Amino acid sequence: MEDEMMTTQPTYFAIIPAHVRYAKTISANAKLLYGEISALCHQQGYCWASNDYFARLYDVSKTSISKWINQLKEQGFVTVELQYKKNSKEIDKRHIRIVEEPMKQKELTPPTNVIAPIEEKFKENKTVNTKKNKTMNKKHQYKEEHMRLAKMLHMNLSKDFPKEMSKVNINDWASEMYLLNRQDGVKIEDINHMIDWLKNNDFWSRHIRHPKKLREKFERLVVESKKGKTTTSKTETLPDWFSQSIKETPASEEDMFDIKQKILAFQMS
Repeated sequence: MEDEMMTTQPTYFAIIPAHVRYAKTISANAKLLYGEISALCHQQGYCWASNDYFARLYDVSKTSISKWINQLKEQGFVTVELQYKKNSKEIDKRHIRIVEEPMKQKELTPPTNVIAPIEEKFKENKTVNTKKNKTMNKKHQYKEEHMRLAKMLHMNLSKDFPKEMSKVNINDWASEMYLLNRQDGVKIEDINHMIDWLKNNDFWSRHIRHPKKLREKFERLVVESKKGKTTTSKTETLPDWFSQSIKETPASEEDMFDIKQKILAFQMS
């Protein structure tokens, strides 16, 4: 269905009401995405398009799409309903619905330290600048799996950077892992794999020493990890003549006398 949508784009009008257009709590790209969602909602009353569809439509990363949808959801402009496959945690369908009535002004509280509208250069910049995605509030928010990932990264770094790691607030780290998973849309198993990969990479293991840096560089790290640049040691057998040529030969009495005379002369000089 999404491939058909890509070739025959929806002909419905996109509507971006004033309370969304002038909202200072979401980025300009989130507002543009709102308009696209509103157009798709005309057909069945909800939008079923995936992040992959929107990413291909605007030529940006799926992580960017996930963040824009989260902005709209957190500010009450849309609702998101997830349907999971039977006996699985894998998402089967997602329905996004437009919230017709704007929320009360006091409820539209901007998340702490969110940078207001910053345009992403479509078709040029696919690098996710997660520096702008600050923690939504000061209260720590994470689950057991996020704490496990934080401790895993911390343990890997403690051997090489013991002094720096001794000052770490592990709750902050777990919160960052939560954001990487829930806000940036990166799966737990992918984060786990990346932390394992970092441990064995001399360059990146020295540069990724905080979950914030992991979030900032995650897409770059995915590319690096797929390059598969591995170095393997090659063992070669030396020829017989080499080992024979370096065998020790005992010194003769004449040679030993000569050596002792030279040592004595050196000591008396």
